[in-house]
Amino acid sequence: MSRVETATVEGLSGKDLSTEEHNALDILENLPVDQVDRLKNLMNLNTPGVIGLTTLQSFLHLAQEQGFDLSEAGVNRFKDEHKLGNTGAVKGIIGPQTAGVYYQALMDKIIPKVEHTNGQRQIDSAGLHLIEEFEGLARQLPDGRIAAYRDAVGVPTIGYGHTHGVHMGEVITREQAQEFLQQDLRWAEAAVSRLVKVSLTDNQFSALVSFVFNLGAGALARSSLLRDLNAGNYDAAANQFLLWTHAGGRVLPGLVRRRRAERKLFLS
Repeated sequence: MSRVETATVEGLSGKDLSTEEHNALDILENLPVDQVDRLKNLMNLNTPGVIGLTTLQSFLHLAQEQGFDLSEAGVNRFKDEHKLGNTGAVKGIIGPQTAGVYYQALMDKIIPKVEHTNGQRQIDSAGLHLIEEFEGLARQLPDGRIAAYRDAVGVPTIGYGHTHGVHMGEVITREQAQEFLQQDLRWAEAAVSRLVKVSLTDNQFSALVSFVFNLGAGALARSSLLRDLNAGNYDAAANQFLLWTHAGGRVLPGLVRRRRAERKLFLS
């Protein structure tokens, strides 16, 4: 199994943290960076890939609002309830599997509130096909249906990375996978609608949704792409797509192809 990229912790070394804050930090540190960034988007925090004091406190507040008890007793109870193995040396420990279950349980409560918004502008078919191509459809069966699988941290997943309400053994059609993807795109659609202050064609909007879904709303919020776009310089904004091709300090061919496709869609 390849190593999962996690977020960077900044400014928390040596700080006096409560038990609840320590447990919240353990959850965030053990999640893949894309899941941390999705949580940060939900909390309107704009620096992707980084866990600082504001992120930690905002996440703890979000978890407590949704009824999660991150005290020592609360973590032990959660692990027992979800059969996560909570005896001996692992009692009370939050590792990648436990963090993944916390993430999914939290998203199960939040998603219906923030992603199923009536009347919200949605991605068009060209943008949806672009995202489908680059996200990839995992675990296709010989009959064309799609089976659930466990992701890198053990969370049941299906289709184009969908996790909300998924259980192992679940099998869906390609059409259902597309519906799940459209549900998962709601937060990215909302972020583009919130951040962009100028008019957009459907293809421009959809290219930006793909960009945000891949990189997070914080990347768009702090980008020259957004500044050029909101200044009405559409051509300059289009060229800015091509700068976002790095991960782990190097250029990735897959990101080069995706940014070129998003730019092409934006200009079409």
